[in-house]
Amino acid sequence: FFYRKAAKMDCTQTEENIRTLSAAIARLAIFRNELLTRPLGKLSELLRFADVGNVQNAADALSALTSELVCCGARRVSGNIWHDYILDTVLLTDNVFSCAAASGKADDAVIHAMQLELSALKTLSEADENVLHSIICNCTEQKQKKNSKDAASVIASAAWGGAPVAPMPREFKSKQTPAKTEFPPPVWQYGEFGIRDSYYADVALEGMYRRFLESDDWSELVNDLWNFHSSYGSGIFLKYRNFIFDGALKPIHELRAGDFVPLMDAEYRILLNNAIAFMRDESAHPMLLCGQQGMGKTTMMLELTDELPQLRLVYTLNGNLNCIDLLAKLRCQPLKFMLLCDELREDTCETVTEPLLPMNVLLAACSKSPVLPSLFEVVVDLPVLQLNEFVRIVTALLAAENVDAAPEIIRSACVDYQVDTRCEFNVAAAVRVKELLLS
Repeated sequence: FFYRKAAKMDCTQTEENIRTLSAAIARLAIFRNELLTRPLGKLSELLRFADVGNVQNAADALSALTSELVCCGARRVSGNIWHDYILDTVLLTDNVFSCAAASGKADDAVIHAMQLELSALKTLSEADENVLHSIICNCTEQKQKKNSKDAASVIASAAWGGAPVAPMPREFKSKQTPAKTEFPPPVWQYGEFGIRDSYYADVALEGMYRRFLESDDWSELVNDLWNFHSSYGSGIFLKYRNFIFDGALKPIHELRAGDFVPLMDAEYRILLNNAIAFMRDESAHPMLLCGQQGMGKTTMMLELTDELPQLRLVYTLNGNLNCIDLLAKLRCQPLKFMLLCDELREDTCETVTEPLLPMNVLLAACSKSPVLPSLFEVVVDLPVLQLNEFVRIVTALLAAENVDAAPEIIRSACVDYQVDTRCEFNVAAAVRVKELLLS
């Protein structure tokens, strides 16, 4: 590239580097917002200060740039915090290109703009800390050289126009030339390439990281980048699989406390078969699971996303399904989602009707009793448990713990529990009986 990666550069090379980097920043359109407060904005400030010979402010901008790189939250993958930031910006941010690719809406103007932008970002990615440090160290000499050029041009212009040429005022020169401000360059390298954490799309992301780090011409990767987003989505959906919606979409890691134990196989199979049909694009029937509190409705629904790894979960709280903006966001992703509304109430989902549901969203809900029969085509009722069924569930829970207790002991414990607590039989009560027997 255009850089001289040496400790020092002459003024001509410094001027050329400032001009080349500034031109690359000026070409940014899709990532223009990155110039506001992010590291690219600090780099732009550094170049402006260096161009006018302001060493102190340029050095401060380099320190601020390093601080931004450390604190900006870019994923650590390349072994260099500057490269991490550039890769994170290209691959993991929501922007007009990634959103268009994820939604499958090709826009030739956007694709062309991204192609030019990738070339500019490749240029910027080569600006390591040593290059910027050398620019700052040489910017004072560059300013003096500019000033001398300006003086010469004034004299030449006057002579060319026929005006009398007045001698330029002599510059005051101190007897002792002040020493240059010396400061060490920052260190941006911290290790080797490697995936240090876990993102949901890592199988594809690792390949994209390597392509960008190994490619000499990023503009040639525009089609690969489009195909990546059109297959795996954009932004937050590349990082996480499961989400919670409480007015804003946030990632969650785990909703359940333990392993799923199949207790009501017939009811679960109905839900699973409907979800499988949805994943196969055969149907997208909204489904409702009804039952009293403590019957394990939510756990049963969550098991569907564990059994079907390509089914993403969006979990809503407090029975609220008024989420038109959320549905619009999910519609624009090439992924399959189950939107699970827990403890659904009819008065909180008036805005949701089946025609509004995207084809890539399976609506699922849990409720104490059937609601909205016009919306939910698949309704599964969990039965009220009698003693024999309750004993069977406790026995199954013990078997999952590899405990083989005598049937009469289990039955006696179940009867004693109901007599002592006067509570109805449900799955939560069965878990408590199991724990009592284990203790």
